[in-house]
Amino acid sequence: MRRLIAAAAAVVAVMAAPAGAAQPDVTAGGAVLWDPADDRVLWGEGERKPLQPASTTKIMTVLLALEAGTIDDRVTVSAKAVKVARSPGAATLNLTAGQRIAMRSLLAGLILRSGNDGAVAVAEHVAGSEGAFVDRMNARAAELGMTDTNFINASGLTESPKHHASALDLAKLAEVALRNDDFATWASAPALSLDGLGSLTSRNELLGRYRGATGVKTGYTDVAGLCLVASARRGGRALVAVVLQATGGLGAATHFTESAAILDHGFSDFRRAQPLRRGDRPLRYRWSDLEVPLEAATAIGRTVAADEEARWRVLLDPAPQRPLQRGAALGVVELMVDGEVVDSAALTAARPVAAAPDLTGTEGAGAAVEDALRVFARMHADDRAA
Repeated sequence: MRRLIAAAAAVVAVMAAPAGAAQPDVTAGGAVLWDPADDRVLWGEGERKPLQPASTTKIMTVLLALEAGTIDDRVTVSAKAVKVARSPGAATLNLTAGQRIAMRSLLAGLILRSGNDGAVAVAEHVAGSEGAFVDRMNARAAELGMTDTNFINASGLTESPKHHASALDLAKLAEVALRNDDFATWASAPALSLDGLGSLTSRNELLGRYRGATGVKTGYTDVAGLCLVASARRGGRALVAVVLQATGGLGAATHFTESAAILDHGFSDFRRAQPLRRGDRPLRYRWSDLEVPLEAATAIGRTVAADEEARWRVLLDPAPQRPLQRGAALGVVELMVDGEVVDSAALTAARPVAAAPDLTGTEGAGAAVEDALRVFARMHADDRAA
């Protein structure tokens, strides 16, 4: 495309929302506020620090079982799986050796009640052994860019520092898992009635209490402390908050109150600047003989802090050669935050454009002058639409 010069007008300010909640004050050893819309950290403390994740590990366990296509299987519970749940204080689904149970029930039970026996049963069924399943867990973590994560079992029930993840890694994992409809349904349910397990109530106390809460998973061991991967949606925005190693023993609510404060910060002190969505037609490109709507090829947007100014501007090709096919690039729209370009999208012809007519005489001269003026305007005008 030829040199693109700002031609419009349309440098449009996105009004800032008033500042809301204060910066979160957390006891957690690692915490993060993650924005899935931008795949970006909005706030964090120790968010890359490898810490023991306890039962938030089971997000990966459930995700892998879903990705393996085993949701409609029936699982035979092994003696090893039952033995794991006999550890003092370990969460359990009260499975019995030789029991046949729906995989769907086990996976939902892992999310709601964190059954360690269920985690081992799932791992053995999917991969043949828990060790082989753990290899898959670590491979998938690497694929997702979870650089501060290493798993040694499918449940998170361990005191070994070799089993670790960062708050940021778990936020990325939750974002991926929540794209699965079954996972999202289980993660957001305060309670479910499950075949073979009966009625189970979620351990995530934010569900039904925090406005917009959609999940995801709790965790606790004496070594890991209180852990929570939390998600919520308000006003079309989705956010993920993670706290690891929050203070307080089993039965405390520190991980819930701190996660709520982090989510409040995200919803109150940030807004979504999204002037264009894919397919929007903000302008029309004009010649002397015709015009064509310009269509945004992709959405542009950015989550910005309340005190940041977001603006968008249009850059147009001053003199494209005709004819043009539908989808031909005729410009670019840029989103700027505090003067810096943070996102952009092509502006394309929404329909085909015919070749320029072969005009002569006075009519041809008039059209040539008109088009020359339009070219000049596209190259030099900063305050009006092209």
